[in-house]
Amino acid sequence: VIDPGHGGKDPGALGYRKTREKDIALKVALKLGAYIEEYLPDVKVVYTRQDDRFIGLSERGTIANNAEGDLFISLHCNAFRNRNVKGTEVFFLGMHRSDAAKEVMLRENSVVQYEMENDQKSSLSADDLAVYELMHSGFIASGQQFAFAVDQQFTKRVQRPSRGVKQAGFMVLWHAAMPSVLVELGFITNPAEEKYLNSDYGQTMLASGLFRAVRDYKVEFERTQHLTNN
Repeated sequence: VIDPGHGGKDPGALGYRKTREKDIALKVALKLGAYIEEYLPDVKVVYTRQDDRFIGLSERGTIANNAEGDLFISLHCNAFRNRNVKGTEVFFLGMHRSDAAKEVMLRENSVVQYEMENDQKSSLSADDLAVYELMHSGFIASGQQFAFAVDQQFTKRVQRPSRGVKQAGFMVLWHAAMPSVLVELGFITNPAEEKYLNSDYGQTMLASGLFRAVRDYKVEFERTQHLTNN
């Protein structure tokens, strides 16, 4: 399940040149999906959105769960007040370990402000995450494995600066009952990265790196399934 972050009335973060996070996320998502459909034809691709529309955080999880997905990939772009900050980040679900991870989490979870349900959670407590981990520890472990695979592809193949693999309590991942990651493709507030993210070349390279991580994850997933069944 490929989840282009934000959309519609929620533009996400805005770049130095007014690039909208929602547009970059969608373009990379569609390229990633096209690669999977072409080179892994036995894999069904489900999108939470394929155009510029608003989808709530819980609804994204519902789409993924109804599709009985094996992997959930949420795509985003980062932003920071310092224009020199750069690099990709890959998150899997858990309690944040740094202030920087918390800041990204709060920004992405703030999508709730656009949702109609007044009782919609805006953050996850330690208890929420502990219960999820007790029920879905395998999902978190697999999400961590995939997160490292994405980070390795970004650094070694795509040659992007990396800010590493981290944990944080993202609402969109919490709603998806499957291995899941949230990928920050780069900082649109950094003029050089914004230019890269806006280019067809940059979007193609990032989608290619994500595709290779999916392909490698699929091979390992099927190997593990084979061993389990035997």
